[in-house]
Amino acid sequence: MTGNGFDLLAARVWPRSPQGTPSIQIYAPTLIPGPLQVYGYREAVHAYPLACECGHDESERPKGIPVTIVLEESALRHQVGGNDVMAAQLSHVLGFFAAESGISVAVIPLHAARTTRQLPREPFVIINSREVLLPIAPVPVLLRDHDYVSRYSRTFDHLHQVAITGATAYEYVARLLPPSTPDPLDDALEGKDLTCAVTA
Repeated sequence: MTGNGFDLLAARVWPRSPQGTPSIQIYAPTLIPGPLQVYGYREAVHAYPLACECGHDESERPKGIPVTIVLEESALRHQVGGNDVMAAQLSHVLGFFAAESGISVAVIPLHAARTTRQLPREPFVIINSREVLLPIAPVPVLLRDHDYVSRYSRTFDHLHQVAITGATAYEYVARLLPPSTPDPLDDALEGKDLTCAVTA
């Protein structure tokens, strides 16, 4: 773990929020965020100094804390590293659509019909519904003002509404894999009752 976004996030998310169980909500429009990164992808990100300075190099989440991540499809399509790295990274992301890992992943397709409230935004992280972390500078910006936090919480909800999840997202992301890449979760998805975020 580095000295950027998730170091600060880990320090903030504990101790437990007085309102209940700690939680993290991440919106990622450009790069796959740290909690989903495989080693090769993370190392490739490290090769881009601007990406590191803007908080995209965080590698882990605080253990035991549920995380909800909304990815723009563009984050899955941006080439980071070689083809083998991207194939491994996309296969890894696919695993989160079925595994009970404490990380929930949703994807907003490029062709999704959006309202003005659902347009792409800068990356942000909501911590315990009380603070917002903006990993957009060498020193991440932390917002505590209730109005700002409420605004980002509403924005996250709006973005999640237009995203797809579960089997629908799995099948969608699987189409981004190179043709020769094996499907990692054919058996794991059998019998799963996984719904779209719009109807959940």
